[in-house]
Amino acid sequence: MTSTAVVLTDFREIGCVQRGLYKLLDRPMIEYVLDALPDEVEELVISVRDEVVRDAYAATAEKYIANIHVSQAGLGGILKAYMPLSKSDRFLILPCDAPLITQEFTTFILETCRKFSAAILRDAEGRVEYLFSAYRKAPFLEACSSSRSEDMAEIIRNIKNALFIYTGALKVFDQKMNMLFRVTNSSEARRAERIISGRMKKL
Repeated sequence: MTSTAVVLTDFREIGCVQRGLYKLLDRPMIEYVLDALPDEVEELVISVRDEVVRDAYAATAEKYIANIHVSQAGLGGILKAYMPLSKSDRFLILPCDAPLITQEFTTFILETCRKFSAAILRDAEGRVEYLFSAYRKAPFLEACSSSRSEDMAEIIRNIKNALFIYTGALKVFDQKMNMLFRVTNSSEARRAERIISGRMKKL
């Protein structure tokens, strides 16, 4: 069962720098995410909104042997368009701004899709997180057809045999839940750097 990781980059810039390319300890933030992908991922896709951003991520794509997919659509539209082009059965979806994510967690999410049509995070209030999740191609595209929509909420409602994972249960991987921490500004970037430095000292 083959797998693809899709890393989304279409988020607000930090200090006039593409968010995924904003540097933490002299490394582009997206590289921390790419380094945490499961070993079994056979195809890597960096999703960007236009040709200008495509050029900005070209060096990263070359370094990690990744494809760059250009689309201004939302996540539902991106997956609906790209899945038929790929030979993979499973798709792991991650944001470029989660530098504290771990391979243990990403492997768990992707492996869950061996038995379920989707592995989707949901918090105690019932809010669904479409990122940090994984989807099987055939059920996802079937749900797209049934819903006739690219809205993720509508697509998810039509996916059969999806597993919703309570985020609180993920503390087994990380008590502080840092793996889901997303960097959206320079202050959060400094916090992420401190945590990364602390991890490095423990190695």
